[in-house]
Amino acid sequence: MTIKTKIHTKKLLTFSIVFLAFLFTGMTLLAQEDKKIGLGTWMVLSTENQLSETWSLPVVAILSQEDFGSQTEFGFLRTGLTFKNSTHSDFTLGFAFVDNQPLNHYEFEDLTTQFWVYEQATLKTGQKLMHRLRLENRWINNPSENYFNLRLRYRLEFKQLLTKNLFLKCTNEPFFNFNQGRIDQNRFFLGFNKTIARDVSFEIGYFNTIVGNKGINRIRVVLHLKTTFFQEVLNDTMVSRN
Repeated sequence: MTIKTKIHTKKLLTFSIVFLAFLFTGMTLLAQEDKKIGLGTWMVLSTENQLSETWSLPVVAILSQEDFGSQTEFGFLRTGLTFKNSTHSDFTLGFAFVDNQPLNHYEFEDLTTQFWVYEQATLKTGQKLMHRLRLENRWINNPSENYFNLRLRYRLEFKQLLTKNLFLKCTNEPFFNFNQGRIDQNRFFLGFNKTIARDVSFEIGYFNTIVGNKGINRIRVVLHLKTTFFQEVLNDTMVSRN
């Protein structure tokens, strides 16, 4: 067996083990819950707006729909301030807003909104794995009650280069609910990531979410954008002042 073949075999074995681990975790959780019939959609616009070499402003918008887009589950908007500690890690402090009727408040008896303050850390280990840990302080308001919830999430991400600018991407993310003292939600994604330009990429794939006894199968579509507009404005302002 040649060295090249050995390396290829090792990469394939590593990929297979990680992929099967993700798949097993996601499908095991899925099998434990009742599935909701009807494919949903999970549309994401994710932007990273550079302020300097180490600071950036993330903005993420999500529209989640159930049953082939016939029913809106929620709208989500998140932002904050990110500090890039190194090429492998960063830290974010931010806030988010969730609305289960984002397009129009037409059923006030079912209206639920959430306001979050969150702390997040990400760490890359090698070329293929990334870890994200997020602590969410959530204030939840609905017609029957208002309450506070503390939640911890851990997302493990695996990316494998398939061809030039095309990646296979797999993630699994359990949610630990401190109020209930247990994992009450899990998100599993398997799909493709395509680099379109230097600061633009696109994702599409299968996305499964388990919340309590409800499971939803979705098609997840994500557009990632990186901008330097604010950094250029700040640099121009500093130059003009000097």
